[in-house]
Amino acid sequence: MRDWGVVMWQDYETTYRGALQDSEFLAWRELGARRKAQNIARVCREIEVVSILEIGCGTGAVLRMLHAMSFAREYFCIDLSSSAVRFTRDSCPTFAFRAVVGGADALPFRDGTFSVAILSHVIEHLDDPVSALHEASRIARFVVVEVPTERVLSNFVRRKMLCRPYPSIAGAGHVQFWSPSSIATFLQHNAGLKILNRHLDLLSEDVDSGRRNGHGPRSLAKQTLRNALPGSIYSRLLTTHAVFLCRRSAGQS
Repeated sequence: MRDWGVVMWQDYETTYRGALQDSEFLAWRELGARRKAQNIARVCREIEVVSILEIGCGTGAVLRMLHAMSFAREYFCIDLSSSAVRFTRDSCPTFAFRAVVGGADALPFRDGTFSVAILSHVIEHLDDPVSALHEASRIARFVVVEVPTERVLSNFVRRKMLCRPYPSIAGAGHVQFWSPSSIATFLQHNAGLKILNRHLDLLSEDVDSGRRNGHGPRSLAKQTLRNALPGSIYSRLLTTHAVFLCRRSAGQS
């Protein structure tokens, strides 16, 4: 599979249109979507979910997984790429009520339209994630956020001692970087959200390795550490995924 992440964020629409023709890219998105959907359901297990909006729907893989889990009754989505929206409409015709083209910082919906707005691996790509979170909390009662936690010891060594940037800058177009603790602080103090539930996903071997199909010494080393270390220590050493259920704090307008 071509490494689409290197160029995806230079011309999102054109590159995404090409990526949608790559069967390996689509399979990779499906693999990651299963875990993302499970994480979303996990943090939302104590709330009633009637309608959801996925912001940055991509291929619609997460929506399809959530629908297979009977997570909600109504499914909506939005993405900057018209090709992604068209693909999602075509692949989710029986349950996607509305799929629209648009940005996360100006959602074309009324206040309180949805039960849950989902930003799964989206805000790390945004120059202004606060605006996206404000919009999400405006149009939905609850907001689910999942991000990679990349401000960890392994990346500190990479950046400070080896003088190499975060690999996800070129590989995935990330412009925001958090640790497990700093993302919680960001959501509460910068975005004005109240955290209701959270989960730290240490990643399974297949999801963590992704395009490498679970093989290679790096994947084996990570799997060994996952099995040997408490999650609180592992998450300080290597990238994990932090998942939060939030709502707008009282007094936020």
